[in-house]
Amino acid sequence: MIKELLNNKEFKDIILSVIFGLLSALLSLVQFEIPGFSGAISSLNEIPLLISVFYIVNPFYLIITVVISSLTTPEQGSVYSTILMHAGGLAFFGIYYHLLLKHFPEKVLKSIAYCAVGIVVYYYIFLMPIFVVSNKFLGLTDLSFTNSYASLSQALYFELTTSVLVVTLFLVQLNYSRRLKKYSVSLEELVNERTEELRLTVEELHNANEELSSMNNGLDLMVKNRTAELEERNYQLTEYAFINSHLLRAPLARILGLTDIIRRESTDPITVDLMNKLFTSCGELDEIIRLMSTQLSDGSILSWEQKEELKNKINEIIAQKGKL
Repeated sequence: MIKELLNNKEFKDIILSVIFGLLSALLSLVQFEIPGFSGAISSLNEIPLLISVFYIVNPFYLIITVVISSLTTPEQGSVYSTILMHAGGLAFFGIYYHLLLKHFPEKVLKSIAYCAVGIVVYYYIFLMPIFVVSNKFLGLTDLSFTNSYASLSQALYFELTTSVLVVTLFLVQLNYSRRLKKYSVSLEELVNERTEELRLTVEELHNANEELSSMNNGLDLMVKNRTAELEERNYQLTEYAFINSHLLRAPLARILGLTDIIRRESTDPITVDLMNKLFTSCGELDEIIRLMSTQLSDGSILSWEQKEELKNKINEIIAQKGKL
């Protein structure tokens, strides 16, 4: 509840109006009597009123500040005259300052110079003429407007000088404070932006790392599957090589032995010729099986080049056997 009130602009303006009004009333205790005017006293109460314009934009809240400030008006003075001259002067100075802030937001020296001019105008064009006219209307002075204005100008010289110095110095501090706050907000936004970029970068790296880890896991699985497949293939080739080298060549060797015995013992020329051809064919088959067993015993899969090489060797064996 309290936090919501502090963030409410209207509530802030009311609090500031009361604070500046009380400050003005407090500084009105520093008094300088003005000769020729009954109840006319010069004080430093204009300083908080002028500074309040820097913080309060709405004229309604400035009127609250003026009313609170006028509560310390001396008994011989006029509360209505005090309210009227300050309300008119602050209305001008408020409009003037915010136009100045709009046209020279970053030019400190120019804004200070124009602010000093505005304070002079506030005193000489609004404050003093309204004060003289209202006091003349209320019968608080017998002097003419010219004499009253000249006397008041001399009496308020010290107050004017003090107000110009204090208000312009306060404006310098306020400008640098606002600029520092602006830079602080910009720096905070930049830090937040860089932090967000860093967070996104870290998130992207994390996603990329997860993707890479997933790819590595998939690759490991592929390698394992491929390795298992190759091991199975090598096992099958080894078994086939064993069959070729032992189970298949054993009966073939017996056929070669029997054929050789028959051709050596036979006296029939036709039988001998047939046995010779059968022995040659069995020898070719044995040589082919031996080459295949040797190739398969390596545990490798035959490539196209290896197949061609084996084919050429088989053809060479057949050609050599044909010459015998």
